[in-house]
Amino acid sequence: MEKNVEEQSTENISFISKSEQFIEKYKNWLIGGVIVIVVIILGIFGVKKFISEPRKAKANTEAYPAEFYFTEASEAEAMGDYRRALYGDSTSNDKYSIGLLAIIDKYGSTPTGNRAKYEAGICFLHLGEYKEALKYLDKYNGKDQLTPVLDEMMKGDAEVEQGNNDAAIKHYNKAASMDDNPITAPFAYFKAGMVYLMNNDKAKALENFNKVKSDYPESPLSMQMDGFITYTENI
Repeated sequence: MEKNVEEQSTENISFISKSEQFIEKYKNWLIGGVIVIVVIILGIFGVKKFISEPRKAKANTEAYPAEFYFTEASEAEAMGDYRRALYGDSTSNDKYSIGLLAIIDKYGSTPTGNRAKYEAGICFLHLGEYKEALKYLDKYNGKDQLTPVLDEMMKGDAEVEQGNNDAAIKHYNKAASMDDNPITAPFAYFKAGMVYLMNNDKAKALENFNKVKSDYPESPLSMQMDGFITYTENI
């Protein structure tokens, strides 16, 4: 929240006068302090320019093969490519052909390392290693609008696969509340509805199915809700 910092003119004059007195009294100390601050800023700039930025560039270079395998696996649902994405390709002559897990170990604090955590979580989810999937999905810190929502939904998927239905519902409901858009929100509500149905909570399941139908008519799921609603009402 923005604060109102407008002061009366007399107060401004008084403040300026006191500031000038303070500067005059402690001029040498202030100059020395400014020099220290400049040195610190230059040091930070140097770290960013000569260490952080090259490190980020190197991380992107080394992550390319793993992310290539990840993309291939995502398009073809190939289990072998998910494993190569995670662990690297020992048959490759490319010295950078390491996996996502190695990228996380080496560059976990960089944007590339953060992205690798998300991708590793997806790989483990597809490989049926749900605890590992949750481990890396929990570590991911997405800054964009979409991937944090998808990350939360995948946590729900991993929990369902382990029989943790209540935990899954919390993840799906959280995902739905994070971004009320016609793409991810209806899928999150639908997933939660299905788990409510698994828990024999017909009322909650119907509430979610009806919400998808009424609140998200533009979603492809909306047209399918009548069948789920009828089924739920008659079991």
